[in-house]
Amino acid sequence: MASRKKLKKTIQFVSSELIADIYLRCLMSKDIDFQNVEDLSVDIMKTSKEFILRINRPDGKDNPKRVKVYFKKLFADWQAAMEKILVEIEKL
Repeated sequence: MASRKKLKKTIQFVSSELIADIYLRCLMSKDIDFQNVEDLSVDIMKTSKEFILRINRPDGKDNPKRVKVYFKKLFADWQAAMEKILVEIEKL
């Protein structure tokens, strides 16, 4: 990612799109458990908040190489978390 601001906006955009997808699935199907939908929405919001907070506090601010490694790991962790959430959405 080019900047912290862009990464934060990307996380917020993807999170909002996932929540919109969940509620669209609720409208399209009649046999969805609404408790699961609510739990999944809360999980998406918590994950989003957790990663945005991690963006604000990078490791080794003085060492650019260490910061670069930190953000690469953060982005990889975020992608893994989103893949896990997508699997849960598909189960709805």
